[in-house]
Amino acid sequence: MRALQLIEDRRLETVDLPPPPPPSLGEVTLRIKAVALNHIDVWGWRGMAFAKRKLPLVVGAEASGEVEAVGPGVSNLLPGQLVSIYGARTCGLCRACREGRDNLCEHVSGVHGFHLDGFAQEKINLPARLLVPAPPGVTEIGAAVAPVTFGTVEHMLFDNAKLEPGETILVHAGGSGIGTAAIQLAKKMGCTVITTVGSNDKIDKAKALGADHVINYRED
Repeated sequence: MRALQLIEDRRLETVDLPPPPPPSLGEVTLRIKAVALNHIDVWGWRGMAFAKRKLPLVVGAEASGEVEAVGPGVSNLLPGQLVSIYGARTCGLCRACREGRDNLCEHVSGVHGFHLDGFAQEKINLPARLLVPAPPGVTEIGAAVAPVTFGTVEHMLFDNAKLEPGETILVHAGGSGIGTAAIQLAKKMGCTVITTVGSNDKIDKAKALGADHVINYRED
């Protein structure tokens, strides 16, 4: 089974690894379909000091996969389903996890692709609770790039800011990953979106995503 490993800082190699065993209780075997490139991947490749890990390490912190097999106790996923993967290995047992606030897990063991083997491999076994079925029409690439950006924005806009239909929102950096996700989710909510960009070529792109008013902060 092919995988992309970080052998040492700034050195990646394609290697052969044994395939995963059959999924155990609560697990799913995934065939990885797409892997996104995120800032955290670059930080890990550079050997950022706060990355407590052991090399070699399979990279890839954000991905989508197709369910190949389900283990005992898994009833919400079926073979053939496309899923997005939540990259942090949370415990699933603490109060935060039980309340659906996995980002505040008290016993998180690390982030895949940064502290733990990541998703740049053909197959992997993961807890079913870390997988989110992709809605119809979402592509493999779309499902791969959704967790970090759209998950972060959902938490900021709706969990924290309690954004409601009809409100007006200012989104800074409308050309960034977080910015583009915020524009789309706010418009889906029925909000008026004002956003800032750093160049004129980003104005039309922001409007195409749904922004009502776009400001080039270098000129306006």
